[in-house]
Amino acid sequence: MAPHSSPLAPIEAARNFLERIQKPALLLVAVSGGSDSTGLLLALHEVLLASGRDDVQLHAVTIDHALRPEAADEAQAVQSLCRGLNIPHDILRWNDEKPKTGISAAARLARYRLIGEVASKIGATAIVVGHTLDDQRETIAMRSQRSAQAGTPGLSGMADAVLYNARHWVLRPFLGVRREDIRDDLAAKGQGWFDDPSNEDDTYERVRVRKLSRDDEFRPCEPLLDRIELASRAAAFVHSGAQAYPGGLIKLSADCLGDDPAVIRYALAALACVAGGRAYPLAAQSMDRVMAFVTAKEPGRLTAGRVIFDRRKDGLYLMRENRDVPTITVAPGETARWDERFEIVNRSKLPVTVSGGAVADAEDATPAAVPAGVLKRAKFSQPRVTPESAGQEEADVGSITMRPLLAPYDLFLPRFDLDLANAIALSLGRGVYPKLPLQSLS
Repeated sequence: MAPHSSPLAPIEAARNFLERIQKPALLLVAVSGGSDSTGLLLALHEVLLASGRDDVQLHAVTIDHALRPEAADEAQAVQSLCRGLNIPHDILRWNDEKPKTGISAAARLARYRLIGEVASKIGATAIVVGHTLDDQRETIAMRSQRSAQAGTPGLSGMADAVLYNARHWVLRPFLGVRREDIRDDLAAKGQGWFDDPSNEDDTYERVRVRKLSRDDEFRPCEPLLDRIELASRAAAFVHSGAQAYPGGLIKLSADCLGDDPAVIRYALAALACVAGGRAYPLAAQSMDRVMAFVTAKEPGRLTAGRVIFDRRKDGLYLMRENRDVPTITVAPGETARWDERFEIVNRSKLPVTVSGGAVADAEDATPAAVPAGVLKRAKFSQPRVTPESAGQEEADVGSITMRPLLAPYDLFLPRFDLDLANAIALSLGRGVYPKLPLQSLS
């Protein structure tokens, strides 16, 4: 979602959002006590109060990350605010042991996990967060510094909607609203807020970017990518040209490889993540190498990002390389993730081992049209389930189910890629992701 040509007033953004949300709705608003989330809560409440409608309800949640002593008092202050507005409110505390490095990323994952628990408990239609136009500009600036290449997907900025854990839509109504306008609105209402001291800590990349750009008008280095259109075309590419086989082998037909290189690159980046069990796409240089290999139209193999790209006359095959393929034990009744490519459910009465190296048998579902060399290589990294106990019956092993995972999308799926993710999920024999609970979204 590109920045708006002109910023929206907080109340206008809230009104536009509430008009589009599917009714009836229960919205879980994440409120830290900072200006952005406090302003969002008050704007939503004001619009609903003025409209007199009762088909949209608000519920608030505050996460105490237990990183600052004053955070508990701040959470209580948010609860007092919500009590005055007659809005139900939950406080959850992140009590896990804190990592010595990567604390921001760990705190973000913990925050979403805890918010997701509340959303599940109350049956929320969506989670609503207070990211602003300032956050959007900072995000694009950071991603521009990391990759100045035109057409890089990240340069489209944050999505206004993200699906968390393949279950909960996280919506950002204030992505076109300036923080300054939110604070002016709060000041006019006599409402205070808390400033997190980490927002001035130069240890964090976002803070450094924010300080550098405070006095500068936002000007992206490259035109923002129309990521929705590109992802939609990539979805059509997958629908028409991709075929997935049991065990994780993916084929792209030779015909489809003559498509627009930008579309091939976008689709191939996602498919490679799925085939390799990687949450993040290959670096730009690695993708350049893959695209040069693919467009050369010569038979051969290339390995990148844990994936073997095997070009044959009939198309391009993608498979997990046979390196660092894990071996795990799944206890009875347990569900486990294997290699970030499969969810393993053990409904048997005894533990089983899951490793690489599937064995071909008479019931192999892979068509004979797949080249023998490709099939042999692919099986090295396909899941193999074996009994943990020598006396375990075959019937018990048959009680194991394996569900394909989409590593780049199952935790966080930006709205940009919803059609593409659904196309890949369907090719793998999985159901589609939940629909976005907004109407008339362009």
